[in-house]
Amino acid sequence: VDEEISRRLKLDVREVRKILHKLGGIGILHYELTRDKETEHRIFKWYVQQEQAIGFIISNMNKILDRLKQKLETEESNQFYWCGTLGHPRLLFDQAMEKLFRCPVCGKPLEPHENEELIEALRWKIEEIEKALKEMTEIKKPEITEKAK
Repeated sequence: VDEEISRRLKLDVREVRKILHKLGGIGILHYELTRDKETEHRIFKWYVQQEQAIGFIISNMNKILDRLKQKLETEESNQFYWCGTLGHPRLLFDQAMEKLFRCPVCGKPLEPHENEELIEALRWKIEEIEKALKEMTEIKKPEITEKAK
């Protein structure tokens, strides 16, 4: 019940209801509506639709995986230049050359930026997501039962 979720999560019940209805709108949840016999208040009982929830998660994980693979490709195939100040942009060689190898924000000299740590982190994350997707895809496969002869 939405009031119980609100109490447990210490969130405003209206906010909880809004979230529940959004999840219902994308097919992850569904509800049964009943009325309290004494107060006549509507009571929503929410249920997770497991197949849709897993499908939604798999779809979003695939989108994230695609973005990470694109980022990895960019990092592996380009040389970046950076002034070393957090929050300042890393520039590709052509961009750095246009700026005469000076940071467009602070004017410090741009140096080649070693991105091997980032590349390794991207590879690790991609591998972890691929493992999780494989496990989730196996969960989603319907069980095949043999009929007795």
